[in-house]
Amino acid sequence: MQRHRLFINNRRLTVMLAAGLFTLAAFFGLGNTYAHADRWEVFDQGEHLFFPEGPIEIDGVVMVPLRPVAERFGYTFESVDNKEIVLKDAKGYKAVIRLGTKTALLGHEGGTKTQLSAQVPRNFNGAWFIDLALAGAMGGQGHSTVPGTNLIQLRPVTGDAKTKLESQYWFNFNVKGETVSVDNQGQEQLKTSYASVLDFGYEELIPVKKSGYTAGFMNRSGELAIEAPHYQLGQFSEGLAWFKDLVKTESGGITVKMGYINRAGKVVIPAIYNRANDFSDGLAKVSGAKTFYIDHNGKTVIPTVTGLQSSESFSNGLAAVTVRTIIGGKSVIRTGFINTKGKWAIKPIYDYAGSFSEGVATAALNGKSGLIDIKGNWIVKPKYSGGSTFLGQFHDGYILLAISGKYDYTYRLVGTKGNIIAVPGAGQIAGFGDGILSYYGDNGMGFMNLAGKVIVNPAYSFGGNFTAGAGKAFKGLMNNEYSAFLINKVGEVVWSEE
Repeated sequence: MQRHRLFINNRRLTVMLAAGLFTLAAFFGLGNTYAHADRWEVFDQGEHLFFPEGPIEIDGVVMVPLRPVAERFGYTFESVDNKEIVLKDAKGYKAVIRLGTKTALLGHEGGTKTQLSAQVPRNFNGAWFIDLALAGAMGGQGHSTVPGTNLIQLRPVTGDAKTKLESQYWFNFNVKGETVSVDNQGQEQLKTSYASVLDFGYEELIPVKKSGYTAGFMNRSGELAIEAPHYQLGQFSEGLAWFKDLVKTESGGITVKMGYINRAGKVVIPAIYNRANDFSDGLAKVSGAKTFYIDHNGKTVIPTVTGLQSSESFSNGLAAVTVRTIIGGKSVIRTGFINTKGKWAIKPIYDYAGSFSEGVATAALNGKSGLIDIKGNWIVKPKYSGGSTFLGQFHDGYILLAISGKYDYTYRLVGTKGNIIAVPGAGQIAGFGDGILSYYGDNGMGFMNLAGKVIVNPAYSFGGNFTAGAGKAFKGLMNNEYSAFLINKVGEVVWSEE
């Protein structure tokens, strides 16, 4: 049995301060500590599509690169100019994409039809993007989202789509100095000496290290597909990943600058920023002398907001922005939300507000916290204070609410409509995902469903949220080390390093 170092304290967490609760929430995945848009995963006939860039979500519309989609459907490019792109398939049917408009002409057996799109075609780094409605129409079967997931199908797979598509999700474990990738059935798919702290998930490429140093991006064959000798690398989001370089200053010192690389290994936005966040909703927050938002071409789309104190990345088409403003003749600091055009979608009136996730955000007013929707309407009116708090962001339909008591916290799950669920026998809730709740009992952490049915008795030191039909769990050993397990939704250990 391989023993791993455990870098956290595994003592049971009982009475905690709110700050400690937020740390726990971030660790167990009850919401990221930074905003991040949902990562849409696109499949065609059951095969996960790895695009050179994208998908990109713009104002709620998912857009995909035209060339790989068109070529997959059997189209070839006949002509491209500044007005239209003309494609033709093997049967001679044409697709005419009118640039600068939301219309396209698609040839079919009955003649020609007009296809309407929700977004005009966009060009990023020399590649044209079209919305999913047009992509689905070019494939002849439209597109659909698997219910309750971020999995999108173009030409659908037959049978249980959710199960088949989720089987392409890979979990990563460190075993005897190697990275072992395991699917949700517990089948080992890859062993490599490259080290990664991230799961593959549905990705084709993940950043890895070798002998403690950044090496580049590894593919699903275990090959170093992109050698990227940068100081640090981020994960791909919308087809771009940030990187850090060490740069000499004029005074002879060293500073860190950040830019972006694409899946072909090309630096598409140079390292000129002090800080650079993941792309989401087509934009990324970057900072130099000022903080602003750029698009995939590196163009400034939203300049620095007047009175800016702090801001977050976009999620659900909105970004939380905190500014100094005047209310009632007094200068105060308040938080609101801007849209992807840089306009106030929800005015800055809140003491605090978190990023949106699944259409809901936490917000505080007059010292009390509640939940709002993307129009700023209260879903749960601000009534929680005195240590009671919402933890993280919404995840798989719920957010965790910790209600402060005399000696401890009472935990509840709150749905996107404000419905509050007390899960029977849950005790200390640790996390939630894919319909499975993790919780602490007297003998460690276990798992149950929302009805309170235990699927795994408390016996583990800690674990992660379930996703794609499985979840990680870890048992502490001697000398602050641990062993790893992968558990399915009926409580079976499908993989273990033991």
